[in-house]
Amino acid sequence: MFTIGHAAKETGLNIGYERKGLLEPAARNEQNNRLYTEHELNWLVFIKCLRETGMSVEDIKQYYDMVKTGTATLPERIKLIQEQKQKLLDDIEEKKSQLAHLEHKLDRYYRGENY
Repeated sequence: MFTIGHAAKETGLNIGYERKGLLEPAARNEQNNRLYTEHELNWLVFIKCLRETGMSVEDIKQYYDMVKTGTATLPERIKLIQEQKQKLLDDIEEKKSQLAHLEHKLDRYYRGENY
């Protein structure tokens, strides 16, 4: 079991996700400190990954609710994750294009061109 401080340090997240319904209420120790399991830490790391890909908290909540429902929701979860994967791939391609544009501009400057 991990304390809230350890969980926040390990995941880089604040643990406000409990209030948003993305994490079950934590167990408590004798001092009433919240305690998290390895499984819960892994889920928090996945939430961080999804947020970094641009997934909204609302979509993560929808995904989490499907997980709690069980394997009957696997097709919907797969679709949601595939869609997020495609958005991320599209973002990567856009960033590659932007990088190429900047490199082209720098090449022109290195040749002494003024624009």
